[in-house]
Amino acid sequence: MDPTPDRHDRRLWPFVALTFAISWGVGGVYLLFPKPLTAAFGPFAYATPAFYLAACAPTLAAVILTLVREGPAGLMRLLRGLTILGSPWAWLVAWLTLPLIALALCRLPGWPVTPRQVLVATPLLLFTTAQVIRNCGPLGEELGWRGYALPRLLARTSPLKAGLVLGVIWTLWHVPAVLFSGIIYVSAADLGWFALNTIGLSLLMTALFVRTGGSVLVAGVIPHFVINGLGGTGAWASRPAEAVVLATLGLGLIVWPRPAARI
Repeated sequence: MDPTPDRHDRRLWPFVALTFAISWGVGGVYLLFPKPLTAAFGPFAYATPAFYLAACAPTLAAVILTLVREGPAGLMRLLRGLTILGSPWAWLVAWLTLPLIALALCRLPGWPVTPRQVLVATPLLLFTTAQVIRNCGPLGEELGWRGYALPRLLARTSPLKAGLVLGVIWTLWHVPAVLFSGIIYVSAADLGWFALNTIGLSLLMTALFVRTGGSVLVAGVIPHFVINGLGGTGAWASRPAEAVVLATLGLGLIVWPRPAARI
């Protein structure tokens, strides 16, 4: 699969505008009219209909724009990113990078995470509870961020710049969830570390996307699934050390020279 969009379809702003309009629109309406909306549709909280609508905005925006511009054939091309498997090493990087960082940081004096949280609690949460269904971020976001937006950025600029730009957009999109809804538990004082963590994850995902030939599954869905699981058990919380290590590793992977193609 060639993940590069047609030269006539490389505009990113309609996707960003629609994604923010859906997510921030839902949250903004709840801020303006909390009582009637809560009475009619329930609260704006994790795993509620309003939450799922806002959280799945990137994928919804990607599907809507693809259908409008390219029709069903374009939608099939978008979904094909979920079927690209990549290499075994890419799977290992996607599944193990974040847990290994979390385990390494457990060795720091006074670090508030135990190996049990990483090795036992996180897999149990991800694979034996309803989290595997309720965790809508991987599929609700990644067809948008990595499936739709990232190829359009890569068609214009380098992987490094594409990963940085998408990381900044991704961070800004999360701001209402951090500051207003309480869905993401990050204090305003730690918002900078949260931003560095998100940008670092974006760089890691971009490196995987480039090296797997456009696998949304390996580059986006799996790492997103893992970091949400680690966050759910408290094994990852965008603390300074986590953010710095992830950003450094993501930067290293994205600038590391790729092997030359064999002829």
